[in-house]
Amino acid sequence: MADTHGYSNTERHERLRRSARDLIDHGVPPRNHGGTLSVDALKLLYERASSPESAADALKLLHELQTYQVELDLLYEQLQANEQEISEELAHYRSLYEQAPAAYLIVANDGRIIEGNEAAGVLFGKPDTDLAGKPLWALLAPGQEKAMDTLLGNPEEQGVVNVPVELPDRRQVAVSSRPATAGDSILMILTEALTDPASS
Repeated sequence: MADTHGYSNTERHERLRRSARDLIDHGVPPRNHGGTLSVDALKLLYERASSPESAADALKLLHELQTYQVELDLLYEQLQANEQEISEELAHYRSLYEQAPAAYLIVANDGRIIEGNEAAGVLFGKPDTDLAGKPLWALLAPGQEKAMDTLLGNPEEQGVVNVPVELPDRRQVAVSSRPATAGDSILMILTEALTDPASS
């Protein structure tokens, strides 16, 4: 199995091992992010190093332990960097969702709103935090059952569905919906229809 850079697990481990050995060979001490040898392990290592017969093996073992320690430190640093990158990316997309000019809703398959952005709150005249848990049909004008059935549709089906709906104040809204990849919710974009000034 290859990672995002195209390396297999074996190749990735070999690269990590080479990096660790290179750091040790250049006199870089392990940064030790919390991994320490137990007292018993240190005692055993000391006993082996004290005996001429096992001193070479003890030094080899010590070098191997140092290598493992540096490997773990490198992995720890990479995990921290990945976590930081994911957090920044999540914050970026969260900001795009919340501040989008279009009204976004995430709706459960039973029609209850899971989450809405600021524009959705403005569209329905409610704070976006008040939308969660409300059934979508309760925010629409009466007689929208057919539109709701079409919007909710079959969660197993993929594809965008476009349906016009009416709000209680008679505003017309175009709704585009699509099942989420996991199939446990429906993503919706709601766009208020612009009224033609000549017709009013």
